[in-house]
Amino acid sequence: MSRLFCFGLGYSAGFLARDLAGEGWQIAGTSREGAAGLDGFRIHRFSRGAPLADAAKDLAGTTHLLVSVPPDAAGEPVLAEHGSDIAALVGLRWLGYLSTTGVYGDRGGGWVDERSALTPSGERGRRRVAAEAG
Repeated sequence: MSRLFCFGLGYSAGFLARDLAGEGWQIAGTSREGAAGLDGFRIHRFSRGAPLADAAKDLAGTTHLLVSVPPDAAGEPVLAEHGSDIAALVGLRWLGYLSTTGVYGDRGGGWVDERSALTPSGERGRRRVAAEAG
């Protein structure tokens, strides 16, 4: 059974979660506000300084993990709070990170892809580049 855990199961990650749930995947994740609009998914509260209460239990069985929590001024909160818990997941087959096109900077309408140089022009983009490196 495939199980997706989303740190930051909100608007963007919710589209993926609903599609995968329709294919029979188990879905769980985190939210700062609670489970509004995420019926049927097991939701845990998470934020910097308020990690999962029982990460080993909450992440158990996770085969796919998506980080959709934006970095803050102190860096990437998921890695800071749960990096070692994620590293300990023996059944993890895939880990993804939702970033932003802001990591590429202003290209004047030019094309970018995953091989393009990261040249963020704003603080938000610089934070994302640092989080991606983590």
